[in-house]
Amino acid sequence: MKQWLPAMLLPLILVQVPVLAQTESAPEVNEQKPVTAVIPQTTKPDAVPKLLPLKGTEQIRLQLVNCGGWLDCALARLLLPTSAYINQRELRFDNSTLVPVNILNTAVVVEGDFTGYQLNNQAISLSQDIKTLPANQIISIPLILGRSAIPPDQYNGAVYLTLRNRSDRLSLPINLSVRSGPLFPLIALLFGVVLGRLFKYMQERSEPQAKALEEVYRLQADIAGAKLGDQYKQLLAGMVTEVRTLVVRERLDVVPVQVQTIRDRLKTLVKLQALEDQFNEQAQNSSTDFPADEDEYVRKIKQARLRIAEGKDTDAKKVLEEISSDLDKIGARGAGNYSIEVYKRLVEDITVATDHLNQPTGEAKTTPSQSGKLQQLLVNFSGVSDQVRTEATFWVVRPLLSLTLLVGLSAAGISSLYIENGTTFGARPFADYLGLILWGLSADVASRSLSNLPGLSRNTLR
Repeated sequence: MKQWLPAMLLPLILVQVPVLAQTESAPEVNEQKPVTAVIPQTTKPDAVPKLLPLKGTEQIRLQLVNCGGWLDCALARLLLPTSAYINQRELRFDNSTLVPVNILNTAVVVEGDFTGYQLNNQAISLSQDIKTLPANQIISIPLILGRSAIPPDQYNGAVYLTLRNRSDRLSLPINLSVRSGPLFPLIALLFGVVLGRLFKYMQERSEPQAKALEEVYRLQADIAGAKLGDQYKQLLAGMVTEVRTLVVRERLDVVPVQVQTIRDRLKTLVKLQALEDQFNEQAQNSSTDFPADEDEYVRKIKQARLRIAEGKDTDAKKVLEEISSDLDKIGARGAGNYSIEVYKRLVEDITVATDHLNQPTGEAKTTPSQSGKLQQLLVNFSGVSDQVRTEATFWVVRPLLSLTLLVGLSAAGISSLYIENGTTFGARPFADYLGLILWGLSADVASRSLSNLPGLSRNTLR
């Protein structure tokens, strides 16, 4: 019996074990079990690009020149710095990130301050060849400049870059000054300087010359309206031509004397013509008043007129004295003849007018001796001869000084108004070019001041 008891209890015990396990685990239902977080697998986003513009790129400042033609551009290269005629500018950036930076879009928006002109892509743009900037490198992007398509003005705007994974655009302010080529400004300045010199010439020398020429024209009109034959008018016109040559050569001191001499000749010829007409009329009306042949008097009067018209006043005076002597003889034979007295007085007046004629006096020429020639030759070689100094002054010193003054004034004007202060020259063409011309006109004051310096006075040249 005792042997069967363990065998019967063992199954019962085994049956109760799961029940006990279930009853013992029941309190664990109310306990909180630890929750394990499940992280979903997602793609890691790209890093935000960090592109920094270097010095000179963060604020773009350019001064350019819009030149056309080889001469204009050659002058620009001569007068302006090299940066004024570049065709592109390198924009440098620092990509400090470890990933490349992709450029989605670029734009350049620039507008002129004076004209409001907006530049297009042909005038200024960024190179489209670079789309990706390598990681951790300094990269440059060319800014293309079409200088010939940019009118003179002061431009302001910005260069915009749109980058991948960056919400805001990278903005680079740009300040662009463009001037026209220096050829036409230089021509305008030279025109102003020459115009100033002409004004000076008009004030100092041309006005007296114009007055003298006016007297010559008035004398020509008097000769054309005088009652004389064409032969005598042509001879007087030749004298007037010589006087006009003196006016052109600015020998104004002798012009009034020559004009008065020709005018006296004209008056004398007119009186002789009137005397001849009276002789002819008197001979036709009353031939008894002339015991001598009236044709002889007419011949002598014509001879006197011809001598005066030719400028041979001394010979004409002799002929008039012969006529006066003949009239005295006729008056002695026919006392009381009123017409003879009238002729005598008329001939005397003509003789007095002939005395007023001025003849040029020639200086006596002396032949220098051999020693004198040798001395003159030594003087010429030494350079102290008046003639040598005069010729050198006329052919060398004066042109050289005038050219130097012209170039100096032009250089000063172009430097002041174009190179230094003309960064936008041509944006306002009327005001800019007028300023150059007026500067050239005012340069006459400087030239007068230079010519009046004691070191440049005429006494020092002597």
